[in-house]
Amino acid sequence: MKIGFVGLGRMGSNMVMNLAGKGYGVVVNNRSPEPTKKLVRRRGVTSSYSFEEMIKKLPKKKIVWLMITAGKPVDDALKKLIPLLKKGDIVIDGGNSYFKDSQRRYKVLKKKGISYLDCGVSGGMEGARKGACMMIGGDKNSFKKVEILFKDMTVKDGYGYMGKSGAGHFVKMVHNGIEYGMMGAINEGMKAVQKYSSKFEIDLQETAKVYANGSIIEGRLMSWLYDSFKKPHYLDEISCEVPKGETENEMKHLEKMAEMKILKEARLMRARSRKKLVCGDFIAAMRNQFGGHKTNKKW
Repeated sequence: MKIGFVGLGRMGSNMVMNLAGKGYGVVVNNRSPEPTKKLVRRRGVTSSYSFEEMIKKLPKKKIVWLMITAGKPVDDALKKLIPLLKKGDIVIDGGNSYFKDSQRRYKVLKKKGISYLDCGVSGGMEGARKGACMMIGGDKNSFKKVEILFKDMTVKDGYGYMGKSGAGHFVKMVHNGIEYGMMGAINEGMKAVQKYSSKFEIDLQETAKVYANGSIIEGRLMSWLYDSFKKPHYLDEISCEVPKGETENEMKHLEKMAEMKILKEARLMRARSRKKLVCGDFIAAMRNQFGGHKTNKKW
């Protein structure tokens, strides 16, 4: 199978390497040329420096994966892509698009006979490279046509058809809300340990290690935090501020759609950290570890 892939950021680049390693042909395209030039050194990866060039290098039945910033960038890309595509082609949006935007785009493309699948992707950069988790929405027949693609890009049992258009990105949005709560709880708990570490002579790194191995709260987030402790002076350089992420506005919508008090508190914790009212350095560290998200220096 040969697909077009638009967006070679932290997640996109790793996903392309994953695909190429599985024997897929990937025609890559990126707003800036540097990531494209870097990836074409890999077997199976072909460069393109315009959508027209990318489409020409794809087979008759085209599959184009978008891994770009949610919102206007996706609409702008589709505006350029749609005239180049034909009935039966498939577009997969693997970014953090808001589910209502995905539903709107699905309707536009459906009128032209083009399938639009919304795919929520989780697992961070490591997952993108070695096997992620994917939640897919859209026409089930279109999903079935490219199901092998999702299967090859994910861990065992790590993908699924969530439902009709918008379902993939909606389920991913809820996933992000759960993630906010979990990260907030880890940060809050580790801050409590840190507060009393002098009194009990507690080693924070040892605490993180034990939490991350065999405890009820073990998991990838806790493991990423433990990795942060293992890097010399890494945590010492991170400020308490959690930079605003791409999904925070979506979380506000989700809070209105369902009763998610924990999510609201976790989101407000991040907002308060930017006003120096609470310290979210452990959240910032976890986000940086799994997704390469920005952190601010203490100085």
